[in-house]
Amino acid sequence: MCTPSPGRPEPRSTPPSPSTPPTRTTTRARTRTRAATPRTACAARRRTRIRRRAAGLTLAAIDQALNDAHADLRTADRYADAGDESAFARAAAAYEEWQRIRAETAAQGGAYDRDRDLGLQRAQTAAGHRRDVAQCAAEAAHDARQHTDTAHRRLAGAAADPLYTALARAGLYTLTDDDHQAVRELTRHLDAATVRQVVGWLERTRAGAHAPAPDRTRPTRPVVRRSGL
Repeated sequence: MCTPSPGRPEPRSTPPSPSTPPTRTTTRARTRTRAATPRTACAARRRTRIRRRAAGLTLAAIDQALNDAHADLRTADRYADAGDESAFARAAAAYEEWQRIRAETAAQGGAYDRDRDLGLQRAQTAAGHRRDVAQCAAEAAHDARQHTDTAHRRLAGAAADPLYTALARAGLYTLTDDDHQAVRELTRHLDAATVRQVVGWLERTRAGAHAPAPDRTRPTRPVVRRSGL
């Protein structure tokens, strides 16, 4: 818990009701209030620690913790005035979480139980739904790219297979439409021997990139003799 700096004692007051979060009148403070809910992994871990600490606490103990969080919020506000906005954001997020826990405990009756926290369950369900949607979107994009690659390979014909294989061995697994167009142009305007030469260049480039450091040949600069003029 943050404590006030020496020489500037901070009186502890009763926090506002859970339905009315702390507000400030200035525009800068409203910006801090909006930034008080950071959607980061660190913020999620802090909320998890608060819920673990609140497990089994009665409403009176939660009120005391809420009072402490409100005092921390007022202390962090002074640091925000000095330019440390992150301290205010952390304190505001902790205060909002204690407010939510108090409201949930009052609705449950008795001590706080994380297993019966409906707000937490809804948040976890929403997070799981977002993960599922993102995974489905990624799979759909991957399938669409594979379908497009198959169509491009079919359009290029069997003559482009060695070049596609060399590009894949070189690490170019994701090809754009321009890349496929370049492959078609190469196989259309070059004979088979020249295409094999291009494939050999790619293979030598890949072998040189994966070769151990002592085996790599360092490029030498040409020696230029200056004239005496």
